[in-house]
Amino acid sequence: MNIYSRKNEYEADAYACETYNGQALADALKKLSVDNLSNLYPHPAYVFFHYSHPPLLQRLHRITTGG
Repeated sequence: MNIYSRKNEYEADAYACETYNGQALADALKKLSVDNLSNLYPHPAYVFFHYSHPPLLQRLHRITTGG
């Protein structure tokens, strides 16, 4: 289920970048990360089993590079 949720998050990020502004999304994600003290470098196995959203750095990479 987490894999499906992460896939949907990537699609939602792509949609937000296409319809509005990717930089605004990236800035909002950074602010949320700071406010929530999120782990920037989680272990991939931990992400696979426990994360329902992609890690911040992966999301920012996709937002800035478009893929």
